[in-house]
Amino acid sequence: MNAEKPVLAVCGKGGVGKTACSALLGRVLLKAGVRPLLLVDADPVGGLASAIGERAVRTIADVRERLIASARTADEAEKARMAVDLDYLVMEALLERDGFSLFAMGHSQEKGCYCPVNTLLRQAIDLIVEPFAAVIIDAEAGIEQINRQVTQRVSRILVVTDGSTRSADTLQVIAGMVGKTRIGVVANRCAEEGALGQQALPAGVEFLGSIPEDETLREFDRRGRPLWELPEENAAVAAARRVARSLGFQI
Repeated sequence: MNAEKPVLAVCGKGGVGKTACSALLGRVLLKAGVRPLLLVDADPVGGLASAIGERAVRTIADVRERLIASARTADEAEKARMAVDLDYLVMEALLERDGFSLFAMGHSQEKGCYCPVNTLLRQAIDLIVEPFAAVIIDAEAGIEQINRQVTQRVSRILVVTDGSTRSADTLQVIAGMVGKTRIGVVANRCAEEGALGQQALPAGVEFLGSIPEDETLREFDRRGRPLWELPEENAAVAAARRVARSLGFQI
């Protein structure tokens, strides 16, 4: 990979398999020695933690709720101290394991827009990315986090597609928002490598590879088994390794 820190955001419409792709990519990078690795579950619904066999004990939403609760009774001096302590509070939400850390957005107790949590998530990512060799962000469905610039530190956006019209529409919108040179496309659950060719992509958007339909992966998903326990020779794992190489990782 080049000298720029690889901060990868995995995006796309709902249901295309972003979380599985994020988990598989994280697995192959970690196995190849790309560490410490930071995995960010930026979807308020969650899912990345269970996909890798972990559970986020504290989330960014929890940090925000704690700040709000404290601010209700704090004087001005205490509020200033809380702002200084944000780094510490954010680090408390980081689940650290051997070779990688997990950081989860969580969901707010407030109804409606996730904008305040997205804002804190953006600040938190800015605070903690530096020590990590690479970062993978499993973004929420659609384009809201891109629109809110949660992904402003991202060096590359991986748009996961299933070849549907809705996937193509989402890709076009993201390309218009961030520029085509930052985007790479991963075709998920494709029957064959050429199922999504360059002709289906906007000019200038790179095709990074396909992750095939895989019965073993589906069975793991149905049973709630961590995708990191898939066999090394599994076709989806091998495909994720090829995607990582397309991104420039020497693995």
